[in-house]
Amino acid sequence: MNFEDIYKRLFKPVFAYIQSRVYNSAHAEDIAARTWQKIWDKQDKFDATKGLPEQWIFTIARNEVNNHYRWQQLKQFFLLSEEEIVASNEKTPFEQLSAQERTFYLLRALKKLEKREQDLLALKFYSQLNNRQIAQMTGISESNVGTLLHRALGKLRKILEDV
Repeated sequence: MNFEDIYKRLFKPVFAYIQSRVYNSAHAEDIAARTWQKIWDKQDKFDATKGLPEQWIFTIARNEVNNHYRWQQLKQFFLLSEEEIVASNEKTPFEQLSAQERTFYLLRALKKLEKREQDLLALKFYSQLNNRQIAQMTGISESNVGTLLHRALGKLRKILEDV
């Protein structure tokens, strides 16, 4: 496994997956950094007989996101406040407002789904994994992944229609 090639090819999909799960750019950057550091540190432990590098990498990213949520729950226990979504400085104010509004409604709708549904949608659409890869990562059958994704999208559509 060539780390540099994998990093160049998968950085954007991994970051998109992480950002879709944590709803905060600053947190996503931190989690992505920890994810890639862990991949670098453990690259000698990758076993090609157990799956593709993509599956291994997204499993690490998924675990880092889960660790982030555990930490957030602990922080909430101590009544620490959450941060707002960081706006991009690359767009005009009008573009930022439009993108922020769309993102706000989508993220609010996604939060209403079960964590499992959120995770499956993020793996499918942000990480661009196919159903077979998702099935291998999650231990769910490939046909069940398709069914769960279909149901989650239906729920998401309904939530967005009711806004």
